[in-house]
Amino acid sequence: MKDLIQAPTQPYQHCDACFARVTDDDTYCAGCGYPLKGSENEQKKFIDHRNKNDVNLPKFKKKVARAGNTLYYLSAVFILYSAISFFTSANDPYILAIVIPYLILAILFLILGSFSKQKPLACFISGLCLYVIVQVLIFINDPEVIDTGIIIKIVIIGFLVKGIKSAVEVERIKNENNIA
Repeated sequence: MKDLIQAPTQPYQHCDACFARVTDDDTYCAGCGYPLKGSENEQKKFIDHRNKNDVNLPKFKKKVARAGNTLYYLSAVFILYSAISFFTSANDPYILAIVIPYLILAILFLILGSFSKQKPLACFISGLCLYVIVQVLIFINDPEVIDTGIIIKIVIIGFLVKGIKSAVEVERIKNENNIA
């Protein structure tokens, strides 16, 4: 029987920041970017920066989750507005031109709310675009309604913009720290 010749196994090390396997040849950790061959000051600065962002990440995730709930609340507002419009203007032959877009918007916001935890930035941008498009279409249909509920429209846009800002900040922190 032949003796199996094995190459000598190289002992592996672990990254001090994320504990991923690294070799002696690595300059930076492939998992987190820790400067393995950097000076002690560079390594300390990396750890301090990462710890600072780790503390902030849950805060921003909470903001995004809260903003995601806003998508659900907006859906409820659109359903409520559709119902009120329908029952208060039942004799108006063009009432469906207002009710149907808001019902469709409500359904789309429900869908966006359900996906907002996986892709918050895309959901908030989509929600803002959808809302603005519907408002433009309603304005084209009836230019007199542009000032109707203007404060509510501004508040809705404000909530969506706030959600976008939170999602951008979370993405920035994730990218800086190589967090999946």
